[in-house]
Amino acid sequence: MPLSGVKDMRINPHNTVSRSGIITYLKAHAIFFLILIIAILLRSQEIWSGNYLFLIDQGRDMLAVKKIVFDYDLTLIGPYTSLGGVFQGPFYYYLLAFPTFLTNGDPIGAMYAMAVISLLTIAAAYYLCGTLFGKDAALFTSFLFVASPEAAAAATYIWNPHPMWLLITLYCFLLYLARYKNRRYHLALWPVIFLMFHFQMAFGVFLFMATAFYFFVFARRHIAKRQVIRAAIISSAVLFPQILFEIRNDFLMTRSVFTVLSGGSDQGLFTGNEFSGYLPLIRSHASSFLDNFRSSFPHMTPLAYFPPAIAVISVITLAFLKNRMEKQHRSMVYLLGLIILVILCIGFVYPFPIRYWFLTGFQSFYLIIAGIVLATLWRYRTTRIIPVITVLICLWYAYNRIVGLYSLPEDEGGLAKIKGKLAAIDYVYADAKEKEFGLLVFTPPVNTDAYDYLVWWRARNKYHYTPHTEKRGMVYLLIEPDPHQPWTYNGWLETVIVDGEISDTATLPGGAIIQKRYFTVDK
Repeated sequence: MPLSGVKDMRINPHNTVSRSGIITYLKAHAIFFLILIIAILLRSQEIWSGNYLFLIDQGRDMLAVKKIVFDYDLTLIGPYTSLGGVFQGPFYYYLLAFPTFLTNGDPIGAMYAMAVISLLTIAAAYYLCGTLFGKDAALFTSFLFVASPEAAAAATYIWNPHPMWLLITLYCFLLYLARYKNRRYHLALWPVIFLMFHFQMAFGVFLFMATAFYFFVFARRHIAKRQVIRAAIISSAVLFPQILFEIRNDFLMTRSVFTVLSGGSDQGLFTGNEFSGYLPLIRSHASSFLDNFRSSFPHMTPLAYFPPAIAVISVITLAFLKNRMEKQHRSMVYLLGLIILVILCIGFVYPFPIRYWFLTGFQSFYLIIAGIVLATLWRYRTTRIIPVITVLICLWYAYNRIVGLYSLPEDEGGLAKIKGKLAAIDYVYADAKEKEFGLLVFTPPVNTDAYDYLVWWRARNKYHYTPHTEKRGMVYLLIEPDPHQPWTYNGWLETVIVDGEISDTATLPGGAIIQKRYFTVDK
């Protein structure tokens, strides 16, 4: 079914398909199939190797999902934010719940979810861009998504901002549809914005403000009171868990936001001595946005100038070929460009640091604009060389990246990745030889969520024994040294562990130190 109010690129106005049309259609889909293969290769090495990042955030999220799936304890909030007392929505946890249930707690299920979301982003860009702007724009745009280093990275580890890639991509096309095609698309546009509050609230707020500003200042006649009311009702359903949490907890999040905005918090969203004046803060904002743009495209040596070249080409195209661009192409580029400008203005008056994860998925704006620009240049023989060179550069990058992922020796990642942590846990169980034992864990950030989850999962599915966490009998100390300050665990041993007779100490290839101690209980 074509989108409402939109001419589907797959059929002609007379509802008949010519032979040349069929060939063109099949060629486009065949090329997209090859693009999708490259996307899978760039995004699935960690899944196939079974070795992926598993740090504090991943442990925290999987423990929360465990409570939902295995402890039957539903939640109204998701991961915490940089602002104390404010939480993302819980949909991220529920999103991971189903694959985690299917894999019986194995974190690989959540990894599959990340990969599927990343591939759906590419498919959505291809379908929507093709439906609205033609096959050339669809192919160029989807290929840029495939080759984008940050878009590919979003499939390689579990993290709550990563679904923003799909949501922001959908937002870009829904914004165009609501502005230029049919006001009914507001019923989908605003709920998608508020759905972002479940994954990355900070950017969701930025985008909400930018979109509201755009429609009330530049496109007021393209909104209708009836559609606004309906969109508000649907959006409130999306935010219902957070609203209910607020009511049940004396509006904790609202009070936390007002405390910071009113100056009631000395630190605000800064850490340590981070704040050194507003001019350095503005420079930091500029750096954050520039880094975000640069990360949209291959930019590693020797491609450092590739992202600026894309920007220059886009500006020149809009300056000299805007009258030769198709009307819908020009409208989309100007629309996204204006939203980018509004977000930049909001960002520069934002009185706190803009963390890089706040802008996860914002790269979709740049990739869609670049894809449409390349499609325009492809139409003319005199400029066709530019998209050809661009594609060749991206192919060269993708080829080298794939070679590095699959033919070079695997990067085990030490204790940052799941294999290193599981090797340490398995060593403890093997050494205990089915005897009762305890396990105490030290990590540089103190938080042990990642190990807590993996121990629970291993105990549930493999060893059927959960070690206690008391200083009695045989106890293993699993120590993850700080790579920058490898001596810091000594303080933990001297102040927390203190006693116990050391029986054995082993250092594993992944870097973990395992120390076996015997504790006696005073009578």
